[in-house]
Amino acid sequence: MRQLILRAGALAALFAFNAAGARAQTAPADAKEPSSPAAARETEKTSGSLFALEEFERQLRAQREEIEQLRAAVREQSRLINDLRSRVESAEQLATGARPAGVAVVREAAYGGADASANSAPQAAAGGKPAEGLEARVARAEKATEAVSRQLGGMTFFGDLRFRYEAFYGQENVLANPEHPGTVGNPLTTRQRMRMRARFGVRGRVGDEFDWGVRLATGSYPDVISTNQTLTDFFTRKPFMLDQAYINYHPKALPGFQVQAGKFNTPWTRTELTWDNDITVEGLSESYTRAFKKSAFKNFSLVAWELPMLERNSAFVLGSDGHVDLFASGRAGRDLELYGAQARTEIASKHVSLKLSAADLYFSGTQFITPAQVFATSIQFPVTVVIPASGTSPARTVTTQVSVPRDILVTGNGNLGLSLANTNAVNRDGRLSSGYNLVDLIARADITRSQKWPVMLLFNFVTNTQAHDVVTAGPTGADVLLPNDQGQGYWAEFQVGKDLLSAPVEKISRGDSFFNYTFIRAEKDAILSPFNGSDLGQSTDMRVHRFFAGFALDPRVTLTFTGFFTQRPTGLLGAFNQTPPGSLNRTLTRLQFDTVLRF
Repeated sequence: MRQLILRAGALAALFAFNAAGARAQTAPADAKEPSSPAAARETEKTSGSLFALEEFERQLRAQREEIEQLRAAVREQSRLINDLRSRVESAEQLATGARPAGVAVVREAAYGGADASANSAPQAAAGGKPAEGLEARVARAEKATEAVSRQLGGMTFFGDLRFRYEAFYGQENVLANPEHPGTVGNPLTTRQRMRMRARFGVRGRVGDEFDWGVRLATGSYPDVISTNQTLTDFFTRKPFMLDQAYINYHPKALPGFQVQAGKFNTPWTRTELTWDNDITVEGLSESYTRAFKKSAFKNFSLVAWELPMLERNSAFVLGSDGHVDLFASGRAGRDLELYGAQARTEIASKHVSLKLSAADLYFSGTQFITPAQVFATSIQFPVTVVIPASGTSPARTVTTQVSVPRDILVTGNGNLGLSLANTNAVNRDGRLSSGYNLVDLIARADITRSQKWPVMLLFNFVTNTQAHDVVTAGPTGADVLLPNDQGQGYWAEFQVGKDLLSAPVEKISRGDSFFNYTFIRAEKDAILSPFNGSDLGQSTDMRVHRFFAGFALDPRVTLTFTGFFTQRPTGLLGAFNQTPPGSLNRTLTRLQFDTVLRF
């Protein structure tokens, strides 16, 4: 108790002493001016101490903020250093051929302390050897990167995704119509489907004279004119196949000359009247381009190509006399190839450009083709089967496919040749009536007075110089020749606005749009039907009105609508067949709504 009283008394004395000191140093609000110079100096000293304290607190706060900024800079620098270390280690492993065994080990670099000279000279490592400086390691990594670049060259990734909704209206078959005896044609149900396309590629350059490219794409193996994949088959995984693989050689000693080998984009100028945009050809292509300065003639190009379509085994055929039939053997073992050449030029002024091209496409060996459809390892032939009436069931006609192993048709003595299903004229022996040598002429005019709404006009004319008469069976079974004047085709196109699907992304702005109308007419043997546009509804013997429009949601994302309205000018049975009067012959409507993403 006594100790408690003593402590309380000491505390009270301390409070009293502090209060007295405060009264001695603080002047009352109504105090008079100091009566002596010494008193004035004391007052100034007291006021200056208070202002100095406030200044000190302000500087302390500023210093704290500066320290926080320095800490943030140090953290960012540490992150960058760690990232650089990882890159250096990866480059070292790539240069030495080392392969990390799971987790990469990052070696610590030795850095100096506060001495500025220590930052430029690495300290000694624990093992007694001087640690390698960061700058030296970066230099070695750059050398390793240069070595890799010399081997692979610079690489660029590219590709696109497309999602499509598609609908068909007005489809019909060519079977006898049960409601109208003596006529053909029966309406089919409408069709709706969803499809997708995915393409991903990489291209690069090696040195100054070589470049290369590889691309994968969706689709099915036998369908060369489409990379679409229908969303069907109970959610099965979709094929992703080699679509391009090529090497280009452009020697420095011959500027403008180039040789291309492998599987690559079609090298000549064309429209889908003759050649589908999705086809990637295989073989060799050579081109030479000469540009002209200060002239209305901007350039002139020559292109040639040699493209094998079907390589077949050697054949051995015996004649009826038991001796080797050389002609039949050569026919059975003949390869199919596409040869061609094109000359093209451009004439341009400030706002108008005119591009002209003339090409010749010669399909070698097509007269030995038997039309068929290829599916994986089998060939499927269309067959119509009549099921007779039985009991209460009426007679029925069913169209189906008969599969034959592909090897039977393309190898050995049984080699019959093949083509995709087509609409060209066929002789009574099942082979194509005509040969195919296509002279293809294209003129395109671009008017660019408006950057947002450029105008494009295009006309394409094609004629087949090897259209032959069709051999059919006469009333007595003898051969009858039908004159074939079905060897020409036309493509007329008009467009306003930017081509959002082929223009460079950097030249497209959000909100850009285009509108396109095209009229297409292809006679029965104007072109080799397995290779032209896959969306036309019918390859040949057709007349099509196409409406095409697009809108850019983003420079890389485009919405498009396409409508195809296809008619058969010569009726359901086509040219060289008698279509009974009154037969059904409706317009096929095909609508497509696409969302396209490019990267």
